[in-house]
Amino acid sequence: MIDLAIALRRVIQALEKAGDQYIIVGSMAAGAWGVIRATRDVDIAAMVSLESLAQLVEDLSADDLYAPILDIRRSVENGGSFNVLHPSSGGKVDVFVCKYDNEFENMRLKRRIRLEVLGVPAWVASPEDVVLAKLKWRESSRSETQWRDCIEIASTQVLDLEHMRQWATHLQLDKDLEDLIVAVESNR
Repeated sequence: MIDLAIALRRVIQALEKAGDQYIIVGSMAAGAWGVIRATRDVDIAAMVSLESLAQLVEDLSADDLYAPILDIRRSVENGGSFNVLHPSSGGKVDVFVCKYDNEFENMRLKRRIRLEVLGVPAWVASPEDVVLAKLKWRESSRSETQWRDCIEIASTQVLDLEHMRQWATHLQLDKDLEDLIVAVESNR
């Protein structure tokens, strides 16, 4: 059986020790806001500085973790992602390195909320920002899974619609957000 908590704890400890900001995103963040579904990994969005790179690599290069050092360096220098695996537990964390000039990522980091995820204290994207990111992801894929996640979060949380409408306009997601609001209100 996969135990995601061990890998999650180790990655969060490494990011926090290096002084890098991060948020849990994706299905694990959706789970923090009421969506129940299985997942095989944890997704994290992080701002990792070049100055903290050596510390991060050192902490993720522990004997019980597998984290390709070249992938970490490449992601920090150029943007992109890398994986951290804890082979004995089967835990996997995908770290998506955000660019410092990305307005949406900066906003999500400012609005992050401290919660426990899998028993690990961690920073999680706000419910509004999880929905916005899932709508953005869904834009090209038209994924029903992403849409269901959005519906479930919007149905169980009191969302700041003013914030969401402002960012939906910025991200060109106005129609999808309004469709979501109508779908949730019609089910109440």
